[in-house]
Amino acid sequence: MFDKILVALDGSDHAQKALDTAIKLAQRCDGELILFHAIQLSALRGDYHAMVTPAARKIYRGLGREQGEAILDQAEKTAKNMGLHKVFRSIVEADSTAKAILSAADTSGINLLVLGTRGLTGLREMAMGSVAHKITAAAKCPVLIIR
Repeated sequence: MFDKILVALDGSDHAQKALDTAIKLAQRCDGELILFHAIQLSALRGDYHAMVTPAARKIYRGLGREQGEAILDQAEKTAKNMGLHKVFRSIVEADSTAKAILSAADTSGINLLVLGTRGLTGLREMAMGSVAHKITAAAKCPVLIIR
C-alpha cells in the first residue's frame, strides 16, 4: 500500500517516535523509507538574509549539514537495527521546512508522509506556526502525524 514513506527528522523525541512508526510501516508494506532533514538557516534570525555575511552563512550551512547528517546517521542505524534495509537519505537546505517536505514528496513519488508533532494547540500553534499543520493542509498524499 505505502511503497515510499518519507519521515521528517529534526532530532527531537517527537521525530524519533515518528521514525519508529515509519520503520514499522515500511516493514509491513515492504516499502522504502526516506529519511528527510531540512536545514532551515533563516530560522536563526528574522533578518538572516540581510544581516548575516556570506562567510557566516557558509559556516552556518556547514554546521547545519553536519547536524543533519548526524541525525540521519542515527536514524539509518535505527532502521537497519530494526531490520529495514530499503533506507535512503535526503538532506536539503530550505527557507521553509514545510515547503521542503512537500517538494520532496511531490518530486520523489512519496505516498505517505510521517511527521512528529509537539501537539501544540490554540494560540501557541498560531504564534509558532506548525510544520505539521502546513503539511497536512497542502500535501497531495496521506500524512501520518505522531504525537
